[in-house]
Amino acid sequence: MDRQQFLILLVAAVMMTSFVLLVCWPQQRELTALGQALEHERDVVSQKVLASNEGVYVSARIPALRMAQEVFSRWLPPEPRVAEFLEAVAERVAAEPDVAHEVERAEMRPSGLSGTAPAVPLRLRLTGPFESVYRCLAAIEGLERLSRFRQVRCVKSENAGCVVAEAEILVFYLPGSDRQTGPGGTSASGNAGPPASRRASPMHARG
Repeated sequence: MDRQQFLILLVAAVMMTSFVLLVCWPQQRELTALGQALEHERDVVSQKVLASNEGVYVSARIPALRMAQEVFSRWLPPEPRVAEFLEAVAERVAAEPDVAHEVERAEMRPSGLSGTAPAVPLRLRLTGPFESVYRCLAAIEGLERLSRFRQVRCVKSENAGCVVAEAEILVFYLPGSDRQTGPGGTSASGNAGPPASRRASPMHARG
């Protein structure tokens, strides 16, 4: 190889190196940076899609959660609502025409669940044929409202074929479990609360 060929090869090598350093290397760096940016954007989009899916799931669950809260409110309301309970008792007793009933307040005696949850103590008296009285007690015990039969006493009545059953009942409630109400006493779920006249009704009922 003569000197001229060597110089040509040297110049070609220098030009190739310059091309790599000045053109290819910057493009490679730009492509790497672009790939990292795309990876970051993909992660951001994935997080947004995941959050969107979670939002859709929560939105779909809201009606079920509201329904569950309404059921819970009927089961354990934020206030005693004794008048409503007495109406439910009267409806159950009315199904047995030969049974008379009487309800009055009783003294609170802390024991068991009554020591940890607020409750209104009631004394229920039923008079009538044994089978009818038994059906009334079973129906009252099966009411949706959370209550507890603490004691039941049954004796013969002066009337032939009848008995007198006395039951102590605790009607529970949970203060602070209600939601913010809107105009007209309507709760956030759209259910109107009991009228003041019903809440102030007397604690005595006869059938």
